[in-house]
Amino acid sequence: MKSSQQPQTAFISPKLLRNTVLTGISSVLFIMFLLPAFSCSSFGGTNKSVSVEQAKKMLDSSTTVIVLDVRTKEEFTSETGHLKNAVHIPVQELENRINELAPFKKQTILVYCRSGVRSKRASDMLGQKGFTPINMEGGIIEWNQAHFPVER
Repeated sequence: MKSSQQPQTAFISPKLLRNTVLTGISSVLFIMFLLPAFSCSSFGGTNKSVSVEQAKKMLDSSTTVIVLDVRTKEEFTSETGHLKNAVHIPVQELENRINELAPFKKQTILVYCRSGVRSKRASDMLGQKGFTPINMEGGIIEWNQAHFPVER
């Protein structure tokens, strides 16, 4: 004797569907809004950046800010120039030469490069080592575009 069972169809209850959608929305909102609060700065990196205009004001108003140029030697000595009194340590050498910055550990270090990418990486590294770095967005390119002084 054969059983007369009907095949079962997949059915998601409206309540289960609603809960699944709400969970998905909650996850997206967490990623968009709360996760950035736990980003690099919470783990020793830095999110602190300033424009070239803000950097210029900072340098004009403080004699304790250390300026760190993380470009290559060729860039540092090129026509673009470098900021006055800049300490030059290329980002590729920073980890091995970080002890050279030890005397400045309690001071703010303004970090710059050509465009702001390498200086961001260097700032994150310095932040992880307990320094107080500030990344100059736009680097020497924007500094020169603003017609701020450089040394050659």
